[in-house]
Amino acid sequence: MKEQLKAEAFVRDARPALMELSFGCRVKYGTSYTTVWQVLLAENSKEPNHYNTVDVRGVSNYLRGIQSSEIIGHPIALHHWLSVLGGRIYEILVHEGVAKVEVDRKQIGECFTYTRIFFNLTTGQPATEADYASFCDIMGI
Repeated sequence: MKEQLKAEAFVRDARPALMELSFGCRVKYGTSYTTVWQVLLAENSKEPNHYNTVDVRGVSNYLRGIQSSEIIGHPIALHHWLSVLGGRIYEILVHEGVAKVEVDRKQIGECFTYTRIFFNLTTGQPATEADYASFCDIMGI
């Protein structure tokens, strides 16, 4: 679990848009978690710290205390992981719901070695804790 947290923090730092308070962002209000299904429009001039919003149905609403909330961020998708790996990727093979990403090709004599990370295509996340650890090793974190 420690490797997963380090890897996710690294990706969120490398992709700042994941932490923007916008549609689909996870937010913690007090002791509960919610997803922002609303578009923030502007601060309500009549009530400080209240924000006018429009939700997905087009219904106008307002949020209170948004500044005291904790932004958890948008979910990390497969393309975010791959964009952070960038030029280190040698090959991506997809088979039966898993993407095998071969990274950091190295030649030792006449043979090539790769570091492999497997990603679950349904969740877009590294498949196992060992895959998170491999990601951390590759990125040097």
